Amino acid sequence: MAKPFALLRSSFPFEMTMGMRRVTSNPVDIGFGKEGRVHILTRGGLGTEVRVINWDDENLGTRGEGKFTWPASLLVDDDEMLYISDEAKHSVTIMDKDGNIQSTWGEEGSDDGQFNRPSSMTFDSDGNIIISDTMNHRIQRVTREGKHLQTFGEFGDGDGQLNMPWGNAVDEDGNVYVCDWRNDRIQKFSADGAFLMKFGSSGAENGQFDRPSSVAVDAHGDIYVCDWGNDRVQLFNPEGRYVEQFIGDANLSKSGLTYVLANQATLRLREMADLEPAKRLRSPITIKVDSDFRLYICDFGSHRIQVYKKEAYPLAEDQIAPPLRNPVLFTT
Repeated sequence: MAKPFALLRSSFPFEMTMGMRRVTSNPVDIGFGKEGRVHILTRGGLGTEVRVINWDDENLGTRGEGKFTWPASLLVDDDEMLYISDEAKHSVTIMDKDGNIQSTWGEEGSDDGQFNRPSSMTFDSDGNIIISDTMNHRIQRVTREGKHLQTFGEFGDGDGQLNMPWGNAVDEDGNVYVCDWRNDRIQKFSADGAFLMKFGSSGAENGQFDRPSSVAVDAHGDIYVCDWGNDRVQLFNPEGRYVEQFIGDANLSKSGLTYVLANQATLRLREMADLEPAKRLRSPITIKVDSDFRLYICDFGSHRIQVYKKEAYPLAEDQIAPPLRNPVLFTT
């Protein structure tokens, strides 16, 4: 999809909640398979494994039990092979949709193709994998078999330098976006690793971050950042200008509703409780955006996925006025 000249962002309504405690405990990533399967990587709490559910929020079981120590990221390819990075093992494991391990690659170190706590992963347009090599303070690009292709970034706080990079994403032009975790900013690099731009600083105001953990870019070029320490997700335009934030609007998922209706004590607690805090995000850790402009937020602290749906309209140059000197938007 060609990026529009400008965009009318109409709304971004909450759509649904997926998962619940005891099923998707501490979700750290999400991937989508065939026949309605949704793969959710969980870490700590009640299990370190991949939980499989469907769009009706039915529990389809677990995969990879006992295979991971501190998993960080999940990718699902077109053949529904699952790629899972493990920070503690400094490696990536590949397993099929039924949980059968196919291969593992990677080892601890600082040479090309070695890792020190690999975290977020993203496929590029050629099917290679971009990996945040967190404690080596760099980004690596490797094949699906783990063959090293590219390295960029180094420790520091200057342009193009990184301090514990975490989330990453690739846009339709091949540019790479990196959550520069300890520097509380987002950096954008070209496909060959050249620094292009940065935005963000430490804090809790609009456009600031407290340990950004995940980034996603949609087909319009809009940029979404999981602001982990501030319990929110922020949306920026392609130039890095703040647009809006998501703080959580969760309802009970289908599985959660079934559980609550079967437990009298839980029903009483909800009847007595202030429900406003229960809607909100708690330590959101990962975000994904699909081709239909749905935003999936792994609400780590509340053991669920919150889903939003973007409503926006592309604009041509002759449909919108030139930039204004002192813009103020009133309710229309």
